[in-house]
Amino acid sequence: IIVCLVSWFYAAIMIFGVGIKNPADNPMMYTIFASSYMLLPLICALGLQIVTSRKTHVRVSLRETGLLRFKIKPSWLVAWILPVVIVLLTIFVNSLLPNCEFNTDMSSLIPVEMNPTFLIVTTIISGLFAGATINALFAFGEEYGWRNYLVDALREKKFVFASIFIGIVWGLWHFPLILLGHNYPQHSVAGVFMMVIFCVLASFVELYFVLKAKSVYPAAIFHGTLNAVAGLNVLLIKGGNDLLNGACGFSGFIVITIVIAIIYVFDRYVCKDNIFSKTIEEVLDNGER
Repeated sequence: IIVCLVSWFYAAIMIFGVGIKNPADNPMMYTIFASSYMLLPLICALGLQIVTSRKTHVRVSLRETGLLRFKIKPSWLVAWILPVVIVLLTIFVNSLLPNCEFNTDMSSLIPVEMNPTFLIVTTIISGLFAGATINALFAFGEEYGWRNYLVDALREKKFVFASIFIGIVWGLWHFPLILLGHNYPQHSVAGVFMMVIFCVLASFVELYFVLKAKSVYPAAIFHGTLNAVAGLNVLLIKGGNDLLNGACGFSGFIVITIVIAIIYVFDRYVCKDNIFSKTIEEVLDNGER
């Protein structure tokens, strides 16, 4: 409640006070607004932790969960590469939908002298770099709240409940940006509901990485990389609309749902962690593997 009220109040100031009402009119100012907006869950969570620790004279419990420790594991690499796979599969699924097809002529979107294959490869490489660096840094502003503070607050809840709950909060938190045209410029009102669905689905994937690695950083890397490479859909798909296209559209929902199913099968029958059926506390209290 606090992070949403603070964030929405800040958005109201920027929209009605500063005058950021259309991202296309002032892209630089909108980028500054959206980037700073991503840091508010971190600021609010830290504030709540400080207040709580002073009242109870107890150290922040997240120190005990270890979700802030920086210990690289194989799951970090998967979280880094998976967004590229999701986006490429989304593009393929997108091309199969009605009135959608691969864009074979990108001359209107890129300089004629630039090779399309070279552009795609460089976009992926630069996206991976940004996803693990600057994008991950800003994504951490969100993830500290969603997959760190809230994960600790929901320790007694099952993985599925926590994923849905966090995803709904995460999605609704976006609504001022969505109404401005972020992700769904053609359907801003319907986009609010679409964003909630996307965040719930993405929350399953991100929370799994957090619990698997016992660290919030893979979620920040996944989030940052997905933001960095999602634009490939604009280059490679012609037709459709923002409710169908991209990771935040229907085609992305199909792909992420399949990814969740694959993760579930892997979790239950391969590594046998059974994270999907456990509470967060049961997973975090397990010893290192």
